[in-house]
Amino acid sequence: MDFIGTILELFECVGPPIRQYVHRHRKLSEIMRNLERALQELNSKKADIEATLKVECDLGNKEPSNEVNDWLENVERINNEAHSIEEEVKKGKYFSRARLGKHAEEKIQEVKEYYQKGCSFPSLVIDEPPSRGLTLTTATLAGEKTKKVVERIWEDLMGDKVTKIGVWGMGGIGKTTIMKEINNRLQKETNKFNVVIWVTVSQPLDLIKLQTEIATALKQSLPENEDKVRRAGRLSEMLKAKAKFVLILDDMWEAFPLEEVGIPEPSEENGCKLLITTRSHRVCRSMKCKQVAVELLSKQEAFNLFIDGVGSSILQVPALNKEIINEVVEECGCLPLAIVTVAASMSGEEEIYEWQNALNELRGRLRSLNDVDTNVFRRLEFSYHRLKDEKLQRCFLYCALYPEDFAIPKDELIDHWIAEGFIEEVKDVQVKYNRGHTILNRLVNCCLLESAEDGSCVKMHDVIRDMALRITSESPLFMVKARERLREFPGEQEWKANLERVSLMENDFEEIPSNMSPHCDILSTLLLQCNEHLQRIPECFFVHMHGLKVLNLSRTNIELLPSSVSDLMNLRSLLLRWCENLERVPSLAKLLALQYLDLEVTSIKEVPEGMEMLENLSHLYLSSPPLKKFPTGKLPRLRNLYKLKLSFGNEGLRETVEEAARLSDRLDTFEGHFSTLKDFNIYVKSTDGRGSKNYCLLLSTYGMGGFLITDLKVDKSVFLEGCKICEREEPIVLPEDVQCLDMYWVDDVASLNDVLPREQGLVNIGNFSHDLKVLSFGRCPNLKSLFSLRLLPALQNLEDLEVIECDSIEEIVAVEDEETEKELATNTIITLPRLKKLRFSNLLEFKGFCSDNGVLVCNSLQEIEVRGCPKLKRLSLSLPLLDNGQPSPPPALKVIEIKKELWESLEWDQPNAKDVLNPYCKFVVL
Repeated sequence: MDFIGTILELFECVGPPIRQYVHRHRKLSEIMRNLERALQELNSKKADIEATLKVECDLGNKEPSNEVNDWLENVERINNEAHSIEEEVKKGKYFSRARLGKHAEEKIQEVKEYYQKGCSFPSLVIDEPPSRGLTLTTATLAGEKTKKVVERIWEDLMGDKVTKIGVWGMGGIGKTTIMKEINNRLQKETNKFNVVIWVTVSQPLDLIKLQTEIATALKQSLPENEDKVRRAGRLSEMLKAKAKFVLILDDMWEAFPLEEVGIPEPSEENGCKLLITTRSHRVCRSMKCKQVAVELLSKQEAFNLFIDGVGSSILQVPALNKEIINEVVEECGCLPLAIVTVAASMSGEEEIYEWQNALNELRGRLRSLNDVDTNVFRRLEFSYHRLKDEKLQRCFLYCALYPEDFAIPKDELIDHWIAEGFIEEVKDVQVKYNRGHTILNRLVNCCLLESAEDGSCVKMHDVIRDMALRITSESPLFMVKARERLREFPGEQEWKANLERVSLMENDFEEIPSNMSPHCDILSTLLLQCNEHLQRIPECFFVHMHGLKVLNLSRTNIELLPSSVSDLMNLRSLLLRWCENLERVPSLAKLLALQYLDLEVTSIKEVPEGMEMLENLSHLYLSSPPLKKFPTGKLPRLRNLYKLKLSFGNEGLRETVEEAARLSDRLDTFEGHFSTLKDFNIYVKSTDGRGSKNYCLLLSTYGMGGFLITDLKVDKSVFLEGCKICEREEPIVLPEDVQCLDMYWVDDVASLNDVLPREQGLVNIGNFSHDLKVLSFGRCPNLKSLFSLRLLPALQNLEDLEVIECDSIEEIVAVEDEETEKELATNTIITLPRLKKLRFSNLLEFKGFCSDNGVLVCNSLQEIEVRGCPKLKRLSLSLPLLDNGQPSPPPALKVIEIKKELWESLEWDQPNAKDVLNPYCKFVVL
């Protein structure tokens, strides 16, 4: 009987699991239907929440709470995981049914929990953290008159009586500089206004665009498909929610009713203010603004500004006398823009004959001219002609092809200059880029261009652009109708036979007339990009454009490229980026001069015919998700490749992975998008662990496309996104010289150590990059720590460390063994000597850098940001010590962004550390 009792007890233990196993095996289809129904309910709740969020956030001053954001992200994750289960079920593996049934039941339970959570939010939104606006870069105010204008405007702003101010004056007189000064002062004035909004209006006036830009400045958006009236209503609510706002509209050319845009009328009651700049006092009057005129500089102010620009050492040159300098200044007409531009062109000139020639040129251009604008242009043309080099002048005029106030990417501009032949033909592409940047620096130093967007772009002042367009209205002849919202394509009568360059970018026409075939044999550049409604180009359109060198059709809606493109034998640049409906490109076999071919994010399925003939091709961007095959042998024939971008999303491209790897030592830049770990590893192994001079490798299951190599902080980057990289059968292989490692939503990583090669179970740091500068983890749910102490020697060049929304991470540096634990018992110093930026955001379990005795030394720190870390108790920073033994802040420290309550609760190892660092704190709401 005892034996039978034992058997029964054993059955009671194993019986339920067996029954569950059998149930799940037999009832898998029913379990999957239950999962599908539960998901439908959850996704309906998700749609309701997203719709409510949109309404509440569009009204302004609100944003989704962290709890709601986390819920939405988790619902997305649940959907992805459920989809994976469904895909496994479809494979129909008999012995996997019970296991999948178990996973599906667990997922049903999780779905129900999240559905209930979605029903129980007390509120979906929280108050948005205050954002006052942007501090703008600006020149020094020139002259007492200008400073008095600033003070008059400021006085009216701080008072209650004047609600609308119009600043007017001729082009180049300094209106925008004045307004930037006002804007920057307002950023520091925290009591009077809630937000400062800056928008450059320019011409032609486009109220829809103006609505969009105001909403963008408020960090909100308006529906693109709504009419102007509805958008105005929404924008009005956004602005009213901000209450006391200052709206600055720079460079207005026409008056308009504020209510048409959705701008509430400023008044004493609502405390809002409107500031505009314009060349016309009539615009000020029509907008019912108090008029503030900006006058020309006095002669002494003009002289001082000129000397600031040309350099005060010029006054010490024996060959020059103050009289001739004064005469040159007088010819600038006391106009700030003319003075600055002419001064820049004369900088470094010390010979008397150069100054006499300059004076004669200025006088010759201004003689017998009465029109004010013409006088301004002639003064500015002096600087253009002082360039003397014809190719330099062509490079300058080329910038006028872009819309007014457009930030022109430097590399794009240089690419066009190279294709046009403005830069001397040399084999080394990098030499061409160096010369291009030298030209840009020369034009910036001459004040004909302005640096913009942190130095990656250049802009033309609107008056300088007007001058350039004036020149190109005669010779060389341009047709520039960029961003004019044209609905009709320019008629054939506008396509003159002597046209050299045409820009029709950013318009609204849908097609080019079917019989249009302009006779423009010397046309060399045609810019048609960003015409998002353009669907068709007639076959005959390019027939008489045999001189075409640059053709840009990027971001258009075309499905086919006319076969007449195949005969453009002088074409050097064919740009079709983001033509998402483009499925076929005609034969390229005759385009032997082609240097740039951009087919990124298109829908082409096959490599263009004849591409292997393009031996002069230096830039090839071919990341098209539908691309099924890349015939072997084509890539190696492109011997002059400099930059290459490819996506590998199909098995048929596997051999191309190896071919691309073999090219790596010849390339300056490679960007590869991989959808499988196998292809990624094949590429890295085939390069012997070291890629091109610059590379960006993306391993992602979320699709291709996205960032460009020019967007990256460092030269050699690896991005891992939504993938599994710690498979036992095939762990990831990283390049040995990687400088940036970014992991986003990588589920199977618990530490950086997991992705490193191991020998006898221990991390082998000898094969890991010692060049790593940027390390970033985002939404990696199982991340427990970043790295172990054993890895520290390989991270001595780390500059940027970022961890965002990793729910499980507890510490940065992990203790891996008992020996290290003993070391820490006596205060281990963890040194990262080059670390500049430290960012921790939304880390729910994060407690500190290391164990209680670990101390972090990073004396190069510039920025610290800590948000949403409720369990953080100790900021284990070791501060430098003064001679008296007191702590001091890291020498380069600029800011610590942190919630005040968290800052007050932190514990410190060094006495007075909090007091020392307190002046650097910028307290945040979240």
